Amino acid sequence: MNTTSPLSLRGVLGAASLGLLLSAGTAMSQVIDLEGETVTIVHNAAPGGSTGLSSQVLADVWAQTMEGNPTIVVQSVEGGALTRGIQQVMNSRPDGLTIGYVAWQGTTRILDPEELQIPFQDAGIIGGIGGAAFFTHVDAEVAADGDAFANLESLRFGGFSPRSAPSMQMAGVLDLLGVDWSFVSGMGGDGPLRAAMERGEIEAYPATVSIYLQDLRDGPIAAGETTGIYHIGRIDEDGAEQPIEAFGGAFPTVTEYLAAQLGETPSGPIWDMIMFHSEASAPVNWLVMAPPGTSEEHLAMLRESFAEAVQSPEYLEAATNVFGGEPNIVLYEQMLDIVNTVQNTPEELRETMRAYIAEMEG
Repeated sequence: MNTTSPLSLRGVLGAASLGLLLSAGTAMSQVIDLEGETVTIVHNAAPGGSTGLSSQVLADVWAQTMEGNPTIVVQSVEGGALTRGIQQVMNSRPDGLTIGYVAWQGTTRILDPEELQIPFQDAGIIGGIGGAAFFTHVDAEVAADGDAFANLESLRFGGFSPRSAPSMQMAGVLDLLGVDWSFVSGMGGDGPLRAAMERGEIEAYPATVSIYLQDLRDGPIAAGETTGIYHIGRIDEDGAEQPIEAFGGAFPTVTEYLAAQLGETPSGPIWDMIMFHSEASAPVNWLVMAPPGTSEEHLAMLRESFAEAVQSPEYLEAATNVFGGEPNIVLYEQMLDIVNTVQNTPEELRETMRAYIAEMEG
């Protein structure tokens, strides 16, 4: 099982400290019994995608560890650039019967106008799950390998939106390499992105590890039609980027790739932006939370039962099948630290991201 420790919380919640957390929480909290109740897990994406599938995987196992073994149903509330589902959870009654499993995009939502900001720090934070790692997928006729990619004059790449962390990171890498780029927005997932590349509308895009394992590795990449250049790794407790094991060493991490191409590890505002997303966004694709005002006793039960569920063999096996690799599990204290780190992002870093969004929007 992968675990991460972001910027301001290095090494929190190892195996021993987790045990202390669970035992202390059990001793301190009033047990909330949900026998006979129905709990709704709200997610904010379309049914059938990785958000919907992984929320159902969690629901199936969490029902067995949550006090009283309630019935858990999953509800899709999509729309509003992933905001409608989040707002439904934030505005729900804090009675413990509504839980959010939301693609939160915290590292770019902090750039919204103040009136549109979502105060995630006010929610009942339970934990988080990461399962989507990204690599740069390129038409082999455009760049057959990493050296050719670094020496391109220009590149047209696609993504979900300018506010997508993988898209922003890819633009930053191209700037560090000195490659002119243009961005095509509005492609919601691996399928539309690959189709756009096959039609010649784009030449590259950030693809997920799950589609790499399910399709690309033994398909177009094996056939020499496309190739991978680098992938975004996970940041360890010392702040170093570590490779994603599921890629099997097929391509280097972005740190390794840029160091080889530039002769040194990058530094400066662009690199800080790339690493910020790696530390604070990549580990957590989905924030698990209860509405603001949920009682501390009930939150303690939810945090304990969530920790038990996501570390069970049943969950890890099912989630690995969905993601193409083991999920990254983030427990309460670490997730709270990520939320606080994101909410307190320095203004200089926010300005760098705003500049990229403006350029990508054209």
